[in-house]
Amino acid sequence: MATVLPRWAAKYPELGTGPIPVDPYVEPALLDFEREHVFRRSWLNVGHADEAPTPGSYFVRDIDLLGVSILVTHAKDGQLRAFHNVCSHRGNRVVWDAAGSCRGYVSCCFHGWTYDLEGKLCGVLDEENFVDLDRATLGLTPVRMESWRGFLFVNLQETPDETLEEYLGGVVDETRDHELEKLRYTFRFDADDRANWKVAVDAQNELYHLPVLGPVHGAFTDLLETNEEGCTRFADFRKIGKHTVWTSRVNPDYTPVGVDRLVSQVPVTPVEMDLGGIFNFYVIWPNFVLGLLPGYAFTYNFWPHAVDHTTWEIRTYFPKARNAAELVAQHYNKSRLRDVQVEDIQGHENVHRGMASRAKRQFPLQDEEVQIRSFHYTWQQCYRAAQAETAGVR
Repeated sequence: MATVLPRWAAKYPELGTGPIPVDPYVEPALLDFEREHVFRRSWLNVGHADEAPTPGSYFVRDIDLLGVSILVTHAKDGQLRAFHNVCSHRGNRVVWDAAGSCRGYVSCCFHGWTYDLEGKLCGVLDEENFVDLDRATLGLTPVRMESWRGFLFVNLQETPDETLEEYLGGVVDETRDHELEKLRYTFRFDADDRANWKVAVDAQNELYHLPVLGPVHGAFTDLLETNEEGCTRFADFRKIGKHTVWTSRVNPDYTPVGVDRLVSQVPVTPVEMDLGGIFNFYVIWPNFVLGLLPGYAFTYNFWPHAVDHTTWEIRTYFPKARNAAELVAQHYNKSRLRDVQVEDIQGHENVHRGMASRAKRQFPLQDEEVQIRSFHYTWQQCYRAAQAETAGVR
């Protein structure tokens, strides 16, 4: 008798149904592969336009895995630009702080070379003592940056393989009706995660753990549609090239209680999200997540430092609060998201310890973890392409 596949395995048979190997999470050599063939060749989200909102403002994004520091500036002409945060004189960091504003220029703290926010070298200390110094060739080195709905992405290839819109592909159409521009960057948390970056992505990219991991997680099983065991079933899952999206529905019998009930009664600025359910979760390859909820959004960035060390950045985006009640509701929703993530960190780190012990060489996935399977399918495709490329060079 032929095996009857569950719904997502039947819809995406190319993803298979077998176990996932542990080695990609724990082998240092595979992090080297990810550095050169995943992160250095992908469009990477480095922040949001709201982080440099006015002329003269800037922020710095360090990407430790790639050994680069990116300076994003908002120049007088209104344009946002990205540069390597490297002085042309002796290679020091031009900007040492994480963010700030200035009067139109930044100055290296080592020898005082000064650059405007368009990247031009405009001041050299003791310039007459240099021979044949050509300012025009000694500006900041630009980095290719493009914006999508306010989210800023860089590509560190000299010539990117494709534009950002081409890279995002169907995600652009999927989110066309979402009113993301009405949302403002509001809150940020950074978590030091002693786990592989893919462990963290996987854990956030599923709902199977909700009824088990902790009390804050368990509370969400009341909000979302589940089966009799408290396990969620996706309203929809779609593979969008290298990216994915899944959607969950609200429990029709859900009745908020306590503070949730009070917050639910606060009239909020309407932001139409056109959600198929109550929650849309986009994973943009390789390390960016955009989560959409009625009226607000959040993003995750997972930045690897080592095979067992990740920075997990969490940002929230709300409409501008019109009154104190809306502001309180936003702080409450932000804090509830934070409390979930505190429980998540322990889960990430314990999973990584178990994998690093090599007690298991592979692990199974159920059908409602199809999005994890899709993520690792893309990882394997990149790995095989890198092997073929290396073999071709030899």
